[in-house]
Amino acid sequence: MSFRRLLPSLGQLATFEAAARLGGFTLAARELGVTQAAVSRQIRLLEEELRVELFVRGHRRVDLTPSGAVLAAAVAHGFERIADAIEVIRRPELTEALTVAATVAFSHFWLLPRLSTFRAEHPGVKIRVLSQDAKMDLRAGGVDVLIRYSEPPFPDGEVQAMRADAVFPVCSPGFAAQIAGARLGDLPLIGAEGPDASWLSWRRWSALAGVGRLSEDGALRFSTYTDAVYAAVDGQGVALGWGMLLGQLLEDGRLVRLGAAEAAPPEAFCAVTPLVRARKPAALAFTDWLASRFSEEG
Repeated sequence: MSFRRLLPSLGQLATFEAAARLGGFTLAARELGVTQAAVSRQIRLLEEELRVELFVRGHRRVDLTPSGAVLAAAVAHGFERIADAIEVIRRPELTEALTVAATVAFSHFWLLPRLSTFRAEHPGVKIRVLSQDAKMDLRAGGVDVLIRYSEPPFPDGEVQAMRADAVFPVCSPGFAAQIAGARLGDLPLIGAEGPDASWLSWRRWSALAGVGRLSEDGALRFSTYTDAVYAAVDGQGVALGWGMLLGQLLEDGRLVRLGAAEAAPPEAFCAVTPLVRARKPAALAFTDWLASRFSEEG
């Protein structure tokens, strides 16, 4: 029997995939450029054809039923394989390239200063580094290795290398000299608005470190951690320092650790590869290199 007889229409499946991924008919309609009513109608027709409910309708969102979750995983996997094949057809040179994604801070402070060693060991590998602080889902395709600061396991990928880190207050040497003996809570605390809740705030850090609750009222805040660090280097206050990320700045003396208090969050820097695609040889080499560096510097 042909696939055409076995499968629902491609349009219905595409509409279902968008609604399942985005968690709502309105968001799916916006992405697809149709009305919410059109999305609802396509989903209803698909449910009638399959003779099963795929969503539990709520007031503001929809949730997948167990049957819907099974179909969503299969459809997402199928569409991603199709998208990968089309990308290879359109741009065959990408099969040789390795796309590595990370936060701006990880790219800037850790990866880029060390990347030359990997390139020296693997001169034939073409590397594209994608730096962004927005949350990324590996099921969207286009990324071979994602360095994510979070707590595994992950629904979209498999951890190939992992490194935990200690977090402690840092500031410039000059600022440290000026505020000798002052309480941390009385100092200007520099904050960063991380991409998700796992990125430590001063309030969460103080709870983990057991130093008493710190207020962030009136703190200097930045949209990226990189800017927060350079504000601390400039002597504008105290920032939270990830020892792994800021190792070079601490070694160079541009930053110093302030006090002995530190926190060990449950999150870690994780090198993650997609679940739905076989790893490229270059991705295997890169994650092996990361694991080795994490171990050496740990």
